Amino acid sequence: MKKIISILLAVMLVVSVTVVSVSAYNNADDYSKMSPSTTYKPSGSYTVDDSTPTCEEAILACGGDLNNVQKIYFQVPLADPKQDGSDWVNQFNVDANGVCQICVYWWAGIAGEDGWPDGNGCSWVGYRTKLVDAKNRIYEATVPADGGTPLLIWNNGVNAGMDKTKPIFKYGRQLADANIEGAYEGDYDTLPEGTPNEDNMDGCIQIIDYSVSTINPLTQIPAYGSNWYIYYGDGCYGEYSEDSANFVSKHENCKNPEHLADPDKYHSTRGDVNYDDNVDVQDVVYIQRYLAGYEFKPGEFNKSNADVDEDGYISVIDASRIQRYLAHICDIDGKKL
Repeated sequence: MKKIISILLAVMLVVSVTVVSVSAYNNADDYSKMSPSTTYKPSGSYTVDDSTPTCEEAILACGGDLNNVQKIYFQVPLADPKQDGSDWVNQFNVDANGVCQICVYWWAGIAGEDGWPDGNGCSWVGYRTKLVDAKNRIYEATVPADGGTPLLIWNNGVNAGMDKTKPIFKYGRQLADANIEGAYEGDYDTLPEGTPNEDNMDGCIQIIDYSVSTINPLTQIPAYGSNWYIYYGDGCYGEYSEDSANFVSKHENCKNPEHLADPDKYHSTRGDVNYDDNVDVQDVVYIQRYLAGYEFKPGEFNKSNADVDEDGYISVIDASRIQRYLAHICDIDGKKL
């Protein structure tokens, strides 16, 4: 499986998360070349703040069309216990509401290196992305669907560029350039049946891979690999698109190791006992089999969802509740319709 080599700037200290307003650090005397009274220029800043435009704002400012975009996702990685300083969250990228700000930029095309109206292009820290799933740490970037947007770079809103004289340098994290044009022409093989549009990565997610590492020759800091997957939602991602014959459900096809370790935690739709994303007669059959002593393999029977009436037991009453629900006699809570 080919890897996209990504640069994750690791440091010796794992910092604790302090909830502060990051804009407090952005002034001419401190870490940033921005100040609250100036217009944001998407290059040369050291931290993200409230003046940093979103991807959508940047596209519109550069004459782009929000009807012609692709949605690309990123999961902020958990800190690797084997890697010192691998945490993406720090006091410089958490806003006043306690939300970590993740940014992205791209080298070319609309709102890219040659696309910003002032002619300066776009580099650090790029544009703010949208947190769409706090529990699973999923962020969404809106990127032009065409217009020459070949390379995408995610970062944690802290400049991890070459200026090591700034104390903030050690807090920066980023992934390396990721190809989003022609990716299905052979550049990546983690998506054997991905999006039918091979010229973009719409609906895909980039996942870091700590097991693949090299040393960045410029910074002498470890660089880590990553892979593309189809994003299904709810923190689930896999190798097959949802219209593929190999796709069963977002939970059965999910490759997220956090979900695989505790599938019931991430799949909490009462009555959906067999992980197929539906509440139907098959769930009744599974409960009946369970009560008859059938032993299911891990990931086949969701005991939490099988306790439909939430009385702490799995019984024939739970199967009856599903049957009544399917007959439109009551809702899943047992209330009469």
